[in-house]
Amino acid sequence: MRSIAYLYLATVREFTRDKTALFWTLAFPVMFILIFGVIFTNDGDISFDIGLVNEDGAASAQLVQSFEQIDAFKIKTGTRDEELKALEDGDRSAVIVIPQGTGAQLDSYFTRQTGSGTTGTASAALAVYYDPADQNTSQIVINIIDKVVAGMNQGLTGVAPALSIESQSVTTNDLRSIDYLLPGVLAMSLMQLGLFGTAAPLVSLREKQVLRRMGATPLSKSALLASQVIFRLTTALIQAAVIVGVGAAVFGVHIDAAHIPTIIGVILLGAAMFITMGYFISGLAKTEEAVQGLISLPNFLFMFLSGIFFPVDFMPSWIRPVVDVIPLTYLGDALRATMIDAGSYFSMTRNIAILSAWLLICGVLAVRFFRWEPQA
Repeated sequence: MRSIAYLYLATVREFTRDKTALFWTLAFPVMFILIFGVIFTNDGDISFDIGLVNEDGAASAQLVQSFEQIDAFKIKTGTRDEELKALEDGDRSAVIVIPQGTGAQLDSYFTRQTGSGTTGTASAALAVYYDPADQNTSQIVINIIDKVVAGMNQGLTGVAPALSIESQSVTTNDLRSIDYLLPGVLAMSLMQLGLFGTAAPLVSLREKQVLRRMGATPLSKSALLASQVIFRLTTALIQAAVIVGVGAAVFGVHIDAAHIPTIIGVILLGAAMFITMGYFISGLAKTEEAVQGLISLPNFLFMFLSGIFFPVDFMPSWIRPVVDVIPLTYLGDALRATMIDAGSYFSMTRNIAILSAWLLICGVLAVRFFRWEPQA
């Protein structure tokens, strides 16, 4: 144990002297949090610019007022041509057109409902124009308009719907984009610790024959490797503390103290898995130049296909089988479930099982391919 402690302290001193390693391990994740936090933290309400064309004049003034009272809508009035041109230019989320005669048709419909008691059919229709390329925004806007129109219909007929939906949150707090992104950035940092912070330095030490000389000393190779792994696990915990600290201090991200032991366990499991992956990749690379290419590929694929920056539901169905085998998918999911109590796409049992399976596989491959000496 004493030899492991000495090797551990030597690794710490070597690491603190490497300014590049310090930047990528600690400063780079903090930069991510600050940039994403500034972009996605917005205390104001979400709003949409809606074009409203009233071709019915005073007869539909009350209808216009109903749309203007929607907090989420910033109503811009104009002619049909003007507002449709603004929609094409991307200056409107949608355009609502009230055709001529709408007010008279509503009055007639109201008379039929209250006079004869018959249900009849709606005889007035609003035209809603939207850009199908902007699916997320247009869907939200159309849903709001549907609800507003449904409320107007109830107001006219006095008949409430037989079935309604009462939505309730299942999370402890209202989640913001930065709350979702913080666990993702932490998961990314743990991955990069294993890839860039493990594979690349090991190949460098091997190419400079440092590993060969250390392997020739009375120190056991297992002690050397154990000190390296323990140091990187410590670094992972420091990374997590820095990232969570910045998120809490700057953007008010709340982490339940009762979940901290579970969070630490997930962090150590995820870090250990990616560290063993780094050892495996270092055994495949013959040169420092080659290892950069080998670690860049999984780093790129994992970052953008794992759902750490946006929900996996946004991805097309044909790519989901790839998403479901990426280990970062399950690390990010487990961190979100434990850090912000946001629920998860997978059960915690599945997250832990798949991360453990990846750890076992990468461990076996690391032992098989790890090299102490430069390869010819």
